[in-house]
Amino acid sequence: MLRPVFLIAGFLVAAFAFPSAAQAEVQIARIFMPHQASPSSFAIGLPGGISFCWDPLRCSVSYIWKGGFIDVTPSRPGLGKFIEAATLLGPIVYHEVGESPLRNSDPARKPEIAFTGYTLKADAIEFRYTVDGRKVREEIRVHADGTALLRRLEIESGADGRWWHVVTGRPAAELIRDRSGTWTITLPFSSGSLETR
Repeated sequence: MLRPVFLIAGFLVAAFAFPSAAQAEVQIARIFMPHQASPSSFAIGLPGGISFCWDPLRCSVSYIWKGGFIDVTPSRPGLGKFIEAATLLGPIVYHEVGESPLRNSDPARKPEIAFTGYTLKADAIEFRYTVDGRKVREEIRVHADGTALLRRLEIESGADGRWWHVVTGRPAAELIRDRSGTWTITLPFSSGSLETR
């Protein structure tokens, strides 16, 4: 059956909600997202019913929700209609705020960030960006135990200096490298729905 599609922020999007059941492949939409996300944010649906909003201005995850993906109906253009944010099809289980949380050497210094692209994988997504001119490749997937989102970062010349994850309202967390030289950030899901502003 053919479904009508609309061009939203450069992407063709079906005129209905994305399926609410857990999908076996990665879903992506670059669309107007709720909860104070920047206008150019990505909605990413991972296999198993875990989705997240990724902000290319911060180059980071803004929030994570469980359940279905998104309903794009509020964002569809129409005559005399105001465009509103897409609707999340599940409760938020992680939320962070603040500017550009990945920091090198000094956790108090805001870095210069530039988003450069992404690649879809079978069960993950890889974002590419720079932090203070250093190339970063970040793969995001659901943790093997299903209780968190796992962010694995390969940082150009990342071995020199310390790297930090800085989120407003929380202590700066120093990143630890694994045996392969990859930096890891784990974002645990809360047991209930989080309130957001």
